[in-house]
Formats: sequence, C-alpha cells, structure tokens
Amino acid sequence: MVRDVVVLGATIAGLTAARRLAADGFAVVVLDPNPERASAAIGHGVAAAAHASTCANMAGAYGDAAVTEHVRRNLAGLEEIRKVMATAGIAPVTTLLEDHSLGVALARELDRVCRVLRDAGAEVRVAEGPGGPGLTSRALLVDPYEYAAALHTQACRAGARVTHDVTVTHIRRFDGHTDITVRRNMAWERDFEVISAHAVVDTLGVSPWGSLAGAGQPQYVPTLRIPVVSEKVELHAGPPVWMRRPSGEATLLLGPKCTRSQLPSAAEALATWAGAEFGVEGEQAGQLVIDPSDHGRPIVGASAIPGGFYTRGNGRGELMNGTASGCYLATLLLGVDAARHVGLPWGSRLRAVATRKLFRRD
Repeated sequence: MVRDVVVLGATIAGLTAARRLAADGFAVVVLDPNPERASAAIGHGVAAAAHASTCANMAGAYGDAAVTEHVRRNLAGLEEIRKVMATAGIAPVTTLLEDHSLGVALARELDRVCRVLRDAGAEVRVAEGPGGPGLTSRALLVDPYEYAAALHTQACRAGARVTHDVTVTHIRRFDGHTDITVRRNMAWERDFEVISAHAVVDTLGVSPWGSLAGAGQPQYVPTLRIPVVSEKVELHAGPPVWMRRPSGEATLLLGPKCTRSQLPSAAEALATWAGAEFGVEGEQAGQLVIDPSDHGRPIVGASAIPGGFYTRGNGRGELMNGTASGCYLATLLLGVDAARHVGLPWGSRLRAVATRKLFRRD
C-alpha cells in the first residue's frame, strides 16, 4: 500500500503537519528515532508574533516582504496552537511580552520594525520602559511537555500512525512514490519495514533534499530556573541573558545562543547575572539545543525532487516556528493556491475527501 505522506520526525513541525493532513483524510505515517514526545517536548514554550531582533536581521538579509511572510506564518501558527490547546482542554495562559532584543534602540529605530509587524497583522506597539523603548505585545505561554503530549495524541486520534524508536536506513525515490526503509532501535533487531508514500516530509535532515537544507552546526542555550515570581516575558539583547519568562512560581532564564565549547562560560555568566540582578541562586540549570535558522527564518518548503518536502532550522522543533512551519507544509501538500503543482496527487486528494466524509473528520 502506498501511503499519502511519510513524515520523518515527530517534531512540533512534523506532528503539526501530520495532524492537519490526517484530519483531512490523508494516510499519514510519522517515523521518529526518539522515545515518545522527546522530539517535540523541547524549547522555551513562548509563542508570539515575532521578535524585534529576528525581524531586523531578516529584513536586512531578505527585505520587508520576508518579514511579512514570517509574521503571517507565525500568526497562523498561534491559531493552530490555540486549537490544539482548546481540543486538549488546556487553559491558555497569555502575558505581556516586552521586547528589548535590539538593545539600546531609539523609538524611531523601532518604528520601522513595528510598522512591518503591524502591516502583517500583529498587534504590537512601541512603549517606553525603564531600560529604554521596546516593542510590547502579547505572548502565549505553553508547557512544552504538556503541549507535545496533546499534539501527539491529537495527531494519532486524527488517523496518523506515529512510530517511535526507529531509524531510517534507506530512502529510494521511484516514479510517483518513495520507499523508506526503517529498523527498530534494538541491538538484536534484524527485521526491517519498507513504507511507500507519494510524499516525504523531512524534519530531521536525513533525506537527500533535507540534508541540503541545513543551516549550520547546532547552537546551545544555557537555562536557569530561579525562585522569583514574574508576570511577563522579557527579551534582552544579551549576553548574559536573552529571555526571562514566568514558570509557575519561578522564573526561567535563557542565555544567548553559543557553541558547545562556549556553553560552560555562558552558563556561569547567566548564574552570575541572576545573583547580581535578583540576589538569589539558581534552583535548576539546564540547556537547550537549537537547530539554527537562516537569519531567523525557518528553512521550509518543497524540494526539486518530486514528493520531497522539508523543514530545518528552528522550524522543525521549536514551538512557534515549528508550528508555523508545520502549518505551511500542510498547505503545500494540500496544493493550496500557488502550491497546486507541488501538492499531493489528485488520487490522494479524492481518496482523502471520501475518507473524511466516511469518518466525518471535517
């Protein structure tokens, strides 16, 4: 049997796309090398329209049109996150986001970024603060593990088959379909399974088209939980701190992105800053591993190889860009608007309509 879509990686992007496609009646299989939820329960759990520094970098590299597209995808992703939370019965938690990621900037320097964000549909404004002007908006706070569990459950409930602890060993492209060979992650396992699909979404970079979409070596972010109650999310230019966000009765601090060798010194600087700023010692130190993006823009799209789709950079697993990328991939596969020539074949679409009507998934 040839499936409609195989998704490589039960990441935020992978599960989001799988949920959307399965709900529309398509036959979807998700393959992941890690235990359940491990690939999706990552990140800081803050979802917002955009960050000022990200938009400034993106505009400098690609122009305002790229920023507009980025923000619109994020807004669509925010709606998707809210839908998942509502279906799971998770009460949304919103808070104020104060964005000083551009550092010491004049109000007129922020006006351009603010204007682009507003034109794209984001509710943001320039506001004065004790540290100078910054952008203010609303952010959605999510528990990464809780959200990953809800997304996984809903993808399976929609009809997607999600398999964990497997390794992709071969990918072969044929006329009209792709064969994916997988083995279970067990030392004594010798049997393998071949799954055929019209389209393959690669969020792990293991396919020929996905590996070419890499953006560089992984980056590391030191984290520190401190026993201080906070009521808003704050972005800093850093170092030693990039973000601080509420986390129950505590605050989670995140340092700047760095290499593996720089991580110990960055973590030490973050702890020193917390002691000087709040007069407390950290309760729990940790780290995040970030798949770098292209000037802040997730790398996502359809490949030149028919049936190949990919998302890399922080678009594969991070909450905001991962969700936005997953929604965008689902739109591509559905062949909406300009994507009508790269989407799934008409046979898959007609079968999906029949399946959806039969099981009343719409």
